[in-house]
Amino acid sequence: MTDRFQRFLTAIDAQDDDAIESIALTLRAREEPALLAMLREDEDPERRWWAVRALALCGGPEAVPALVAALEDEDENVRAAAAMALARVHERNPAAVAPALDRVARLLDDASGAVRRVATDSLARCGDDAIDALAAVLEGDRQGARTRAMAALRKIATFPAAKLMYQYLNDDNYLVHTYAYEGLDEMGLLENMLLLP
Repeated sequence: MTDRFQRFLTAIDAQDDDAIESIALTLRAREEPALLAMLREDEDPERRWWAVRALALCGGPEAVPALVAALEDEDENVRAAAAMALARVHERNPAAVAPALDRVARLLDDASGAVRRVATDSLARCGDDAIDALAAVLEGDRQGARTRAMAALRKIATFPAAKLMYQYLNDDNYLVHTYAYEGLDEMGLLENMLLLP
């Protein structure tokens, strides 16, 4: 255990959020094994949350399986943090995270509204890599999840996202087709439908 990681734990025990965050920003790959053990083994949801937060900042491909498992944590704050952490790790290691985005997409139907919002934002941050996962949700029948999937596509706002949005302009779900329309309109594509085969 490094001195830096021990200071991290001490700050968590002291419930000093400013100190915890400050130390988390200094953690590096050498602390990743300890953070992963903390996430997998600690019974305290606050410690698991801080482990996820730190992995968002310093985690590499090795952190992805543990973060994916944390998407099913019993604590909603940990689930939300795990979704956002995967988006952050995706920024550094997209190939490691992309295959797991369908697991993040399952949270679009989570019992917690906060988790659903974070999952939507996290998928949007992953850009085109999230499109297949979002397309699978749109093919389903969970209307709230479908609406959030379209909201994520609207935020992605790339040509591949536009092609998928175009398919849902006449969807029976009012919010799905409204978000599709608004997304395409914001991209200036409604007048240029021929660009979307």
